[in-house]
Amino acid sequence: MSTKIGVNDYTLAIITTDKEMKISGGCPIFYAKDEAELQNKAMLISKCVAGMVHDMTNGTLIIVKH
Repeated sequence: MSTKIGVNDYTLAIITTDKEMKISGGCPIFYAKDEAELQNKAMLISKCVAGMVHDMTNGTLIIVKH
């Protein structure tokens, strides 16, 4: 039995250039104006939450805690 308590295997954030993307509930969405801002926001947020960035294509990245 594991005594490890914490956030494991969850999507923590979505970063996208698609201003039309809307999700009800779940994780927060961060909007970027271009590819450079998309990459910068993803890097900064992933460092803060110790998550991994995954490219979902079409200007969307997700940050996942493994």
